[in-house]
Amino acid sequence: MDFRQMALDEYNSDTCTTRRAGGNGKAFWNCNSSQFIFVPQFMFPSIPGVDKYIYTATDSTGEVCRFEDETPIAPLTPIWPKLAVGFVTLTVEAYHARMDRHFLAGARTFYKAAPFPGREALPPRACSYSECARRAFRYVFEAPEFRHWLEKGLPDPEYHFNAYPSKMISAIVLAMIAYAELDCDRAADALKLAKNAADYLISITYDEAYALNGVPPTYSFKGLNADKIHQFAAAAGHRQNSVMNIYPADVGTAYLALEAATGERKYFAAAQRIADYYKNTMLPEGSWYLLVDSKSGEPVNENRCLDFDILSFIHRYYQRTGEAAFDRMERACYRYIRENSVDGYNWEGQFEDSEVSANYTNLTHYNANKMISYIAENLADDANMRTEAEELMRFSEDQFVVWGEHAPWNYMMRDDSYWYSPAALEQYYWYVPIDASTSNFVTTFLDAYKISENPLHLEKALALADSITRMQNPKTGVIPTHWMAKDCMENPDNFWINCHISSAFAMMRAAKQMGEIV
Repeated sequence: MDFRQMALDEYNSDTCTTRRAGGNGKAFWNCNSSQFIFVPQFMFPSIPGVDKYIYTATDSTGEVCRFEDETPIAPLTPIWPKLAVGFVTLTVEAYHARMDRHFLAGARTFYKAAPFPGREALPPRACSYSECARRAFRYVFEAPEFRHWLEKGLPDPEYHFNAYPSKMISAIVLAMIAYAELDCDRAADALKLAKNAADYLISITYDEAYALNGVPPTYSFKGLNADKIHQFAAAAGHRQNSVMNIYPADVGTAYLALEAATGERKYFAAAQRIADYYKNTMLPEGSWYLLVDSKSGEPVNENRCLDFDILSFIHRYYQRTGEAAFDRMERACYRYIRENSVDGYNWEGQFEDSEVSANYTNLTHYNANKMISYIAENLADDANMRTEAEELMRFSEDQFVVWGEHAPWNYMMRDDSYWYSPAALEQYYWYVPIDASTSNFVTTFLDAYKISENPLHLEKALALADSITRMQNPKTGVIPTHWMAKDCMENPDNFWINCHISSAFAMMRAAKQMGEIV
């Protein structure tokens, strides 16, 4: 099967324009986009009385391509195959025949990214997916900064990202549950490590003195060398009296998994407190304020949560308890995300260490991809939802996957131009190759393949999984976080444990897909 040609056909097809806009109230989501893989469509202003619009594009080689259309919002299909990969400058002029005059409707510069080249054109994987996953989980168990949980039951005070306890500790708990299944000889200690980490998180959870009673902190310097690590976790310093409401769900999911693994009811009780918090604070429209004051519970801003992890936790809690209220909450949350993210394509980036953003200014792939996974798990029998999943997959790949060269202007984010690919970018505010983003696409392309049985989705998933095996340090098992420096595999500061764990789970999923792990 010629996957390179299949991808090229997609690349140039007008049927693959990502989320056609301008009709049926659909927004032009790409007003802040800087790169495109598939044929783009832009919004330029309409000028009264004109007869046509002339589109002129100059590509990176100096080649000039033109076409005409009746509207200022036409997809670039007629000229897209002719444009070279690289920077493109587009101008749109309106022509008024009776006046015999041209008016500038608008101009835009963007980067035309390379299409998927096929796995055969890429370097081979460095090891099996199963070995990559085992190395990664083993590192979490053996590394001193995480073994600290097993030996002392406390966070390593020198590991700076412990300042984000909900995000980091929940990931460690889930990783050790998975590792216990992979390594029978170490299973008891792995589960003990998971329990110690979870017990610590329970111990620092807000109590009755706070409006967020029962909620674990998003930011905390408790027990840490704050003076030393503050520079690496600046957001924790700025927001340590706040909670970002997407993260308690991650902790609740970890507690439910730990209860299932150990049979200990105290972890269900901790998950129950988080579930009750969400039940008691859900807004009438089906969401929650994104950032709230930990003492009063009052919102810090007007942004709402758009994260599928809350919905997933509610879904798991409902499956565990059968409480009808949580089934209703899941439906309301899903409806809110549909109306605000799916229908409007405002896939807002919501990260604990990023600024809260306005609409369309900081898009990310994470929740779009989680929507695909939700469809694969719950809605795959619905033909309309399968079509929705395909369109979401194109949006995510279009904006956040790099198969060839990165856009040169992105290098200005860091003083280094050695960026690895294939890889995936995180968000517009941090438009750089990240292991967790790359691994997220491994999982999502596999879910898209499950929905559509399109072999191209599987091939893309494996190509990105191959990248992760090449980036992993074969001696330590570390999968570096940022893939934008020659020394990224050896740099100890280039490491967020939650991202590493996300990659480990994605590699396990790829291994299962290929029959390497039963």
